[in-house]
Amino acid sequence: VETETNQLQDGSLIDLCGATLLWRTAEGLSHTPTVKHLEALRQEINAARPQCPVGFNTLAFPSMKRKDVVDEKQPWVYLNCGHVHGYHNWGNKEERDGKDRECPMCRSVGPYVPLWLGCEAGFYVDAGPPTHAFSPCGHVCSEKTTAYWSQIPLPHGTHTFHAACPFCAHQLAGEQGYIRLIFQGPLD
Repeated sequence: VETETNQLQDGSLIDLCGATLLWRTAEGLSHTPTVKHLEALRQEINAARPQCPVGFNTLAFPSMKRKDVVDEKQPWVYLNCGHVHGYHNWGNKEERDGKDRECPMCRSVGPYVPLWLGCEAGFYVDAGPPTHAFSPCGHVCSEKTTAYWSQIPLPHGTHTFHAACPFCAHQLAGEQGYIRLIFQGPLD
């Protein structure tokens, strides 16, 4: 095919029998944040002292070293509306085996998951602030990054493709596959 080339471009996906690799060029990586920049963004969010709008406790993203351990200050989000809260044990709905909760701010019912700052800098398409989260996993990154990855169909098995979170490979759910986060406080 004369119009095709085998030269890799920034953002090319390579499927190796089920393992999908992302090819990034030096120029492409120059537009992404560094690990130090991601840590600075985490500290900036935490320094703004976002609060749970119901419990009024201060929320904080855990350090990159503790990225998989749920902390008592961990921010949680209602995936149908984007309201960020601290963890609470009330508001369970019996539909769907008690996995749904009712948001105390807007009364929307849906999944309630912890938020995790996406810490693999190579998956970012820009160095924007972390204002959006993938649904249903809760990985947080910039708006451009969530919009980009929600449009990229990744191989799933041998016969299907679907959009997935680049940080954990969970299939995206919901209308867009991501949600804008609504913090209580100066981060809005």
